[in-house]
Amino acid sequence: MNDSTLPPRRRGRRPSANGEGSSDIQSLDRAISILEVLAGIDFTSLAEISRRTGLPISTVHRQLQTLEHRGLVGHDVETGLWSVGVGLFRIGSAYLRIRKLPEIARPVLRALQQETAETINLSKFEEPVIICVGQAESHASVRAFFRPGSELPLHASAAGKAVLAVLAPERRKKLLENYNYTGFTASTHRDEASLLADVEQTLQRGYALDNEEHSLGMRCVGTAILNEFGEPAGTISVSAPNFRMPEERIVTFGKAVMAAARQLTLRYAGRAA
Repeated sequence: MNDSTLPPRRRGRRPSANGEGSSDIQSLDRAISILEVLAGIDFTSLAEISRRTGLPISTVHRQLQTLEHRGLVGHDVETGLWSVGVGLFRIGSAYLRIRKLPEIARPVLRALQQETAETINLSKFEEPVIICVGQAESHASVRAFFRPGSELPLHASAAGKAVLAVLAPERRKKLLENYNYTGFTASTHRDEASLLADVEQTLQRGYALDNEEHSLGMRCVGTAILNEFGEPAGTISVSAPNFRMPEERIVTFGKAVMAAARQLTLRYAGRAA
């Protein structure tokens, strides 16, 4: 037999005859399942971890011992309860150092733009200002546009009111001290009482509404993206001319941005809002 008749040589590591590779993957998958359970509960028992993962108690115990040895889980000897360990915090902190909201949000912005066919805005909250940091534009000839890097007013934008709605009362009060209520249109809030009444409506609805308050003929709905402390990290919003965002579509767009914000909060903070 010459070389041309030999079967092609496979690249990479040859699989183990005893299925070692498959066993390693299964073990890793089980360990991740256990860590996911512990990440959602502060302290829990061996039996509860077994119940939630569907793994035998003996398997869970072996996995926990290995994870404890690496510092990824902790064990309270007195109560017998398990929790995430400081080693897992160190690993998670690496993500906090490199996370960038515009990069995390890019696929969500594109998906929301396709769903609504309108312009999607992403902003970042850098107290005391809100900055537009990303956008997925509508393809319509008449569309909203906020130049990336532009500052959004707290009192006359869906982003601003979405941030105010989730801020702690003392931080909100500090932000609005000596605030300049610039009048952009006849619908712009001109005082704190009027703005806070709108913020209260935002809390009840779950999304903020800019009803021609910044630009005549334009509407915008948005909601806040939260960080790991439940504080506003930024906002995501949908902007459109009012003839393409009548009253009945405001609710539809509001639900869409709320779903997108929940998704981004999970991606950014590692936990649901």
